[in-house]
Amino acid sequence: MKNIDQNIEGTLNSLDGLQKAEAPVFFHTRVNARLEKKLTSQSSQWLPIQQPVWMIAALILLLTANVFLLANLSNKNANTNNSIAKTSNLQGFASSYGLTTSTEY
Repeated sequence: MKNIDQNIEGTLNSLDGLQKAEAPVFFHTRVNARLEKKLTSQSSQWLPIQQPVWMIAALILLLTANVFLLANLSNKNANTNNSIAKTSNLQGFASSYGLTTSTEY
């Protein structure tokens, strides 16, 4: 027990001469500047969409897709109108020659 008390006293006495560690001049300023630089580089690396070039490219892509889809939609409507016109022409032709048939279920 006496040996443990001596060890504790020796350890506590060795702490008497310690002084508080001090950081170099402008240490905090440099650390903060590095952290800010790292954060800004990471945010631009992960979000390239914020750059105007990417925004313009995305808008052009969307505009092109819309024009393409609208063109296909108008062609589809024209084809539908043509098929309706052909059907009505066929019915008119059949009725003019008395070729109509009526089916009752």
